[in-house]
Amino acid sequence: MGVVDECPGTPLDTVFPISKRAACFIARNKANALLKTHFLNAQGAVEMMKGLDYHHDNFMNVINCLAQIGMQDGANDLQCVLLHEAVAYLNRLGQFYYFLKSSFVKEHCSNTESLAPSILKHVIFRHKSVHRSIDKPDTFRPESEHVRATQAMSLSAIGAKIFEPKPGQVSHFSRVKTTDVETFFRDLWGNNYLIFQLITDEPEVFHNFSIEKEHAKIMHEAYAILERVLK
Repeated sequence: MGVVDECPGTPLDTVFPISKRAACFIARNKANALLKTHFLNAQGAVEMMKGLDYHHDNFMNVINCLAQIGMQDGANDLQCVLLHEAVAYLNRLGQFYYFLKSSFVKEHCSNTESLAPSILKHVIFRHKSVHRSIDKPDTFRPESEHVRATQAMSLSAIGAKIFEPKPGQVSHFSRVKTTDVETFFRDLWGNNYLIFQLITDEPEVFHNFSIEKEHAKIMHEAYAILERVLK
């Protein structure tokens, strides 16, 4: 197997990012009998995790740039890049979802529901917005045209943006009248989480997802699944 421990001698729980930890874990367990027969399954999961880290980092780089430039030239283009990274992130999340639903994982890890609640919760964005319900309606859970259209806009440039104040920050709406436009938009991107939302035909049921807030949990869950399968 062409895998190398990039951090020899370093305790696994101190290796970051977590996708690198997963790669080191595979390298240190090359003698595991399961890896002799299912190496591609495990290595594929590691590459999915690397993709999640990659797109999260790109996403955050764009967020940080928007926090610096506000509404200056290039802001609209950067917001489009942000959405492309979000779609790519969710596609990788969808890949890992199907990995944890695979017969390989189910055979060796019976408690995926408890180990990966965030992955299972947020993969709906991949199913409904990335793989758009407006193009391929769910025949098992039929939804209204309005809901399918709104879901399609969730990760679209024409969709509304939802911002949630980060810990210690106040709502950006309370500062509209007290700051200039440029400062307002720089603070908007720097002091808030960007939230993607899916609505349903039930007024009280909706789904929120923030890459920035959820990424760490998702990566820890993915690693926990891989670790449980191979131990």
